[in-house]
Amino acid sequence: MKKLNPLKYLERTDKWYLGGGNRLLWAPPFPIWLDYPGFWDKAHYYNYELEPVFTWTVLDEEGKQIHLRVKSRKWDPSKLVSRFEVIGDRLQVRGLRFEESKACLPNDVLTSVVRIKNTSTMRRKLHLMAWTTQPNYPFRKTTWLEEVKYHNGTISFVKHLYRPDSPHLAFACSFAIDKKVESFSINLSEGSVIQPYWKLTPFSERMLKGKLSNEANLSGVTEDGLVYMALHSSIELRAKSEEQIAVFFSASPAQAESSSNIHFVTRQKEPIKVSEQNWNDFFSGVPYFECSDEYLTRCYWYRWYGLRLNTIDVQEGNYQHPFVAEGIDYFRAPISYSAPCHILETRWMHDPKLAQGILLTFLDTQRVDGRFQGYIDPFYYRQKKLRVREAEPFYHANWGKALQELHVLHPDLSYLTKVYDALVKYVEYFDRERDAEGSGLYDIHNHYETGQEYSSRYLSVNPNADKENWGEVFRLRGVDVTVYLYELKKTLAWIAKMVNGEKREVEKWREGVQKIRQAILEKMWDPDNQMFFDVDPSNGRRTMVRTVTCFYPYLTDIVSEDHVEGLKKHLLNPKEFWTKFPVPSLSVNDEFFSPESEWKGKRMNCPWNGRVWPMTNSHIAEALAQTAIRFNDDELKKRTVEFITKFIRMMFSDGDPKRPNCYEHYNPFTGQPSLYRGVDDYMHSWMVDLIIKYVAGIRPSEGEIIVDPFPFRLQHMVIDNVFIRDQSLKVERQGKKFSVWLNGKKYSQSVLGKPIVVA
Repeated sequence: MKKLNPLKYLERTDKWYLGGGNRLLWAPPFPIWLDYPGFWDKAHYYNYELEPVFTWTVLDEEGKQIHLRVKSRKWDPSKLVSRFEVIGDRLQVRGLRFEESKACLPNDVLTSVVRIKNTSTMRRKLHLMAWTTQPNYPFRKTTWLEEVKYHNGTISFVKHLYRPDSPHLAFACSFAIDKKVESFSINLSEGSVIQPYWKLTPFSERMLKGKLSNEANLSGVTEDGLVYMALHSSIELRAKSEEQIAVFFSASPAQAESSSNIHFVTRQKEPIKVSEQNWNDFFSGVPYFECSDEYLTRCYWYRWYGLRLNTIDVQEGNYQHPFVAEGIDYFRAPISYSAPCHILETRWMHDPKLAQGILLTFLDTQRVDGRFQGYIDPFYYRQKKLRVREAEPFYHANWGKALQELHVLHPDLSYLTKVYDALVKYVEYFDRERDAEGSGLYDIHNHYETGQEYSSRYLSVNPNADKENWGEVFRLRGVDVTVYLYELKKTLAWIAKMVNGEKREVEKWREGVQKIRQAILEKMWDPDNQMFFDVDPSNGRRTMVRTVTCFYPYLTDIVSEDHVEGLKKHLLNPKEFWTKFPVPSLSVNDEFFSPESEWKGKRMNCPWNGRVWPMTNSHIAEALAQTAIRFNDDELKKRTVEFITKFIRMMFSDGDPKRPNCYEHYNPFTGQPSLYRGVDDYMHSWMVDLIIKYVAGIRPSEGEIIVDPFPFRLQHMVIDNVFIRDQSLKVERQGKKFSVWLNGKKYSQSVLGKPIVVA
């Protein structure tokens, strides 16, 4: 069978995000200049906005601008290719064709490769002007430049950026082309509109006798303003010929690294192939998957693209280990709510370095009280990283489950030993600060820290719970938070038994686990309504607010067969949670329910009162599947298939199988994503893990691997190069039959409903 090529397979015409898995990313949420040459819309260096980057302009032999208009665009994870047509029909421009290939290389170089084709029978002499304008306001201390200079065909400078509530950031930039630079110019100008129009630049009047002025003029009555920089190269085109020229913009911590990166790419004959190879290498390091359902196949590969796009792998500031950022723009940072999701997915990579680095990143910046930072800025608190403000973000998260799942695939006792003490400190914080009474249930203090703000679950204990405050606004004993601590204490008992074997230590954690289990069953489970609820600590009563988190105990072994009917009664009820695109974050019959992102009449960015969130959908898919497996319930298996199928299909623009997406949240009735947020490829959930475990059916544990595909309607499916404890696994399905290969040899075969156990 011929394997699909992920780069080719993910090609489309409506996307533009470019990244290389490092500091620099070009993914402007609302691009204005997308169809203009170069990178004028903002890039991000870490989570700092870099705007603009650069553009290029072509002049004819008379020095007149050749105006271009985009004719078509084609994107894949490694590049964005735009074809331009010439506007106008002057003799000097007839027969000219332009194509630009853009990429973000893994060494933090934004690259624009320009191909110019002369289809006429006349010789052409053109001038390519690569240029940028950079704001320079040293007296305002917002953004400014230092060390601006031209040397050997390269313009370099140090750029200072400022972001509220964060330290200013200085980094080194280099700007170059891969052909001989015939002239250059650097000019200071009073502030003006920052647009990529040649006619607005000083160069449009300074291009004399086919050359720029070869000067660097950075002084004036004041130093504030815009610094315009340009590099000029001539292009000779014979009749019926084509030429290529590349423009590069590098950003690095130091000028030596920035210059070195530029030097490397200028020596590449085909720099775009560097990006292609980077992405191909990444895709070859994950399990190969395809099946007869195009939505499932494309979702799988698109998800891996999103994980790589948002990966940062450096050793700088607070980032000493690789991690996956939650998303683009503001979310380009480690965020604790989504970090366990990333561990669940990246654990399937052949190399565990990324999955392990995610938790280590939070350990490095752990607070003195034991909590993990909710949002880790690259440099904030570097000197006093444990001293933080009261209002610093914090999020609850299910660290324990993710850590156990990682160990199953990549066992590493030294890693467990390294993280154990920090996790103990984390749990001690919760026992001390969030359950001071020793109830076995744990408190939420504000609606932000759950990652699920604006919900009626909080109003049940405080009518002002939706106010903007990261401190203690209320106390609510949350089902989700308590489940997370249950899983973590189970994990600590498991680690303690393996690492030090200290019986008293193991028993301490097991007693804590049993205490939480009993508290959830006695205080959160309502036998009359057959549902788990949050608890108001002021009176010990259940709040009776039906949110999606009420189903989180079904993720665990807390529930018994007595609870299964309650799951079916509420989750599968169209009048509560089983909407056309399930599941909404709040029951349909709640008075605060809104499918259109509105909270109290106002459309919000992050409402949790009725929108479908991929984050909670991942939890629900797991809850359904685990309950179906634990109690051998065929109905729930079918409902799991139905749910995952609907969930994945929701995440395709206009239902088009060639246009996958992953926005923050969706309308439960129409599937409309939160386009108004401008944030796609939002890594706030897990998809790869669901596909491998339930579509392919591979569910490893410490002692064995169960291969048991759920009954998805597939004609065929194959997953290969799945590495589990250094063993290579392959599963292939044809109709209802499936076979398993271990280390290249056929191990066994079976039919749906009859698992294969690999010891």
